Amino acid sequence: MLPFITPPAPRATRQIGNEQVGVLEVEVRGGLTVGESATISELLAEEQSSFVRGAQIADAIAKEESISLTEAFQIIESAIAGRPLEAEADAIRLRHAERIAEVARVYAQAGQRNLEATVCAIVRSRCAGCSSFGIEEVRGMAKPLFDGLWQLAQDEQAAEDLPSSPPSEDDLKKPQPAAVAGNKRTGRRSTGN
Repeated sequence: MLPFITPPAPRATRQIGNEQVGVLEVEVRGGLTVGESATISELLAEEQSSFVRGAQIADAIAKEESISLTEAFQIIESAIAGRPLEAEADAIRLRHAERIAEVARVYAQAGQRNLEATVCAIVRSRCAGCSSFGIEEVRGMAKPLFDGLWQLAQDEQAAEDLPSSPPSEDDLKKPQPAAVAGNKRTGRRSTGN
């Protein structure tokens, strides 16, 4: 156990699902664990980056239209977001509508993969006996369970961003755990002996 000055909040649980699809009781931890984050990264590592595919298409458009890569990317991003474009940029958007639609599909697929990987990591880590739960099982999951687990993950990620309060004056007055015995630093340079 770590020598906390302020101990972590007591563990809580959340019920996810409904009578129709079943109810899970899942631990609320106040953030994702390092292992959960690693699982998400691992599950997403095999996929081509949506940014890379978007950049490849933007590069092709930039070369064909004799514009900068930044301008091409801005046209793609604006078109996907539905933002209005100036006449010349809109003409480029229309000429490359199919490519821009491909980028939109790639972005949407990447977003879905992120949702699935995050829910999979939560299930693997927080549901007993589910350490080998996979993406295919996530895809077969009832929507109310999926949505509830995704909401839990979002809440946990939001909790990570909460400002931590500094220790109170009382906390600072509490005796600190003894330091582990070992080499003490004197501030002098080592002679190597």
